[in-house]
Amino acid sequence: MSVPTLNIDDLGAYVSWHVRANCIWRADFESTADGDLEDLTTATIRARVTASSSSTTALKTFTVTKSTRLGQWNITVADTNATLAAGTYWWAMEIDTGAGDEPLMSGEFIVEPWVVA
Repeated sequence: MSVPTLNIDDLGAYVSWHVRANCIWRADFESTADGDLEDLTTATIRARVTASSSSTTALKTFTVTKSTRLGQWNITVADTNATLAAGTYWWAMEIDTGAGDEPLMSGEFIVEPWVVA
């Protein structure tokens, strides 16, 4: 899986995400600052799915795993927990590098049914 390249500022990026119900929901990320991979050792990264952009109640929470490589992490919801009904939700990810929470990205989280043709 390739690492997405996003330019993210403190306003956060808008990223729509299409997934299938009952399949692993996972994405890999890489963060740079001024062209250099960022040291995220002490950073806290959180990602969750809510019912809408105005909701604060997490329907699903991603497990965040930071890599031993600088600037790299992934977020995952295991297939056994990827149980939202087909529909449109909202997802958001934020980071705290010691200066308070900053938005990284958010957008529609579209769950489609898993169908075997």
